[in-house]
Amino acid sequence: MKTKLFLTSVLFSLAMSASAQIQLLYMDLYGRDVIDRNKKLYWMNGDDDPCFDILNYKKVGSKETFNLRSKEEPSDTYSVVINLLPNGDPKDITLTSKQYGKRSSPVETSSGDAREDARVIKYFKGLAGYPATVDASEVASDPKSAVNNAKEAGAANATEKVMDVAKGAVNKVKGLFKKKK
Repeated sequence: MKTKLFLTSVLFSLAMSASAQIQLLYMDLYGRDVIDRNKKLYWMNGDDDPCFDILNYKKVGSKETFNLRSKEEPSDTYSVVINLLPNGDPKDITLTSKQYGKRSSPVETSSGDAREDARVIKYFKGLAGYPATVDASEVASDPKSAVNNAKEAGAANATEKVMDVAKGAVNKVKGLFKKKK
């Protein structure tokens, strides 16, 4: 029984990490930043969204700490601390650099417009080198895809979609471990 629970939790965490590759970080005063923890990339909102490498990434409890180094200008570095909510979503972020000082802000992971968030995530997935996927809105219009598009538009934010994918993965894993009669 313990092995099933352990394996289920491992597969659940893999499903969560695989589906949450790109995360949007909307800050009150500083605009939008984007993080990809899998490929250790960070884009700051600025001139052409400069890309940074994530160095020394550590997650302890409800806090993530790491350093950023610009790909274009290696002397441009930041120290970052992200405080997390109990569900793992970012609560607030602090960026510190020698050049710009210390900036802190609360964080939201959605702009409130699901279509815009999906567009931005697709753009940054392309920059990170993930394979291109076909959007439901790009498929020729038919009744089934129209129903799916309406369901997707009704989702409150990307977090709900990720949770739905994770729940589906967990249910599939549970099905593997059911006793056969």
